[in-house]
Amino acid sequence: MFDQTPSRSSEQLPNAGNSLIGGDALSDILNVLRLQASSYFCTEFFAPWGIKEEKTDYGTFHFVVRGSAWLSMPGTQHATYLSTGDIVAFPTGAAHQISDQPNGVCISGDELYTQIQKNENPFSKGSINTTLLCGYFKYQQHVQLPLLRDMPDFLHIKTNEEPSLLWLNNLANMLAHESRSTLPGGSVIVDRLTEVLVIQLLRWHMNKQHSGTGYFRALADTRLSHALSLIHKQPAHAWTVERMARTVGMSRSAFANLFHEVIGMTPLSYLSQWRMHIAHALLKEGKESMINIAEQVGYRSEASFSKAFKKIIGVSPGQLRRQK
Repeated sequence: MFDQTPSRSSEQLPNAGNSLIGGDALSDILNVLRLQASSYFCTEFFAPWGIKEEKTDYGTFHFVVRGSAWLSMPGTQHATYLSTGDIVAFPTGAAHQISDQPNGVCISGDELYTQIQKNENPFSKGSINTTLLCGYFKYQQHVQLPLLRDMPDFLHIKTNEEPSLLWLNNLANMLAHESRSTLPGGSVIVDRLTEVLVIQLLRWHMNKQHSGTGYFRALADTRLSHALSLIHKQPAHAWTVERMARTVGMSRSAFANLFHEVIGMTPLSYLSQWRMHIAHALLKEGKESMINIAEQVGYRSEASFSKAFKKIIGVSPGQLRRQK
């Protein structure tokens, strides 16, 4: 989705010397997806006001710093009331509008952003005001990893109503404060705090997955999360389903069934997909030979690697490298 992030060097890739105990599958996958996030603005809007966001290929979020708002989404009959401390996020870039009244008159998010950048807030006059922090987040999507496949369309977190989320409320308010600050280094702080906020939102969603299926449910399951981390940290290892199962303390059949039921693919299919995700990044960097890349993701020959890569990515490694 974007190419402006720092390159991940081959020296950072996990190898067979890493520990197989523990692991953090969510951190692993967010690292290679190269999450990038920032905030557009933190601004006071006086009623009547409204923002209409079209569907995007990146995620967006809003934090109600002060006041209240109403959220409407296509296909839903009722608007959602948002109060101070509420955070709403749209990880898949779903279309929506947020305003002072249900289904109020809105201007496009792009138009609003352009005007605010010129210090021309179109909603600067009125009586009742709301302070809103708005931002975005995006990630590489050249391989459709299950995390991206299972991203929720909509998250609504009421930080003021859950005492355990006081820390999240404090983080969001700190971000809102920095977004309005003119101190040196402010833009870097805003970017980093926004990334932390987005990760915390995904972690919150993960911790809510106590049943059902999907990648976030797998991340919440100790056994599956451990297995995913094994794959992430040692992509070149000669993994078999039996070895994975034994490492997480399950029988082969029970592990294979659980993995497929929750994640929607076999352990070895996931391994292949992860290997090609790493290989794709290394090929784009263009610093290593084809055989070195093949070996780092578990293949002994360029031919077998090329065949597997084309099957998953859709183009051969050579074609991808020439596109660079």
